[in-house]
Amino acid sequence: MWRKDNFFIGMLASLLLTLVSSVAVVYGVAPLFKSLSGAVPANKVILLAFIPALFLMRWYMTRIKCEKSGMGVVTIVFIGIILYFVLLDKADFSIYPF
Repeated sequence: MWRKDNFFIGMLASLLLTLVSSVAVVYGVAPLFKSLSGAVPANKVILLAFIPALFLMRWYMTRIKCEKSGMGVVTIVFIGIILYFVLLDKADFSIYPF
């Protein structure tokens, strides 16, 4: 199923991977950062959650030649980064639960 050249499969794979990596950043990387530096990390640390989706895009585009699926991944990454800059970039609150 994941190797089909379908735009929506690429979007679904990227959305799932980005959500899982976002949870890992919020509950894994941010507490580690806080324990090492003593300060709450800035909201821009959540941008690390998009890196696995970029590797997924590269895998779809170059290794298995599924351009439509790769474009679905690019769409989710692009929308996510735009939403970050609109909602979180200059926000006065922290997205981290601690």
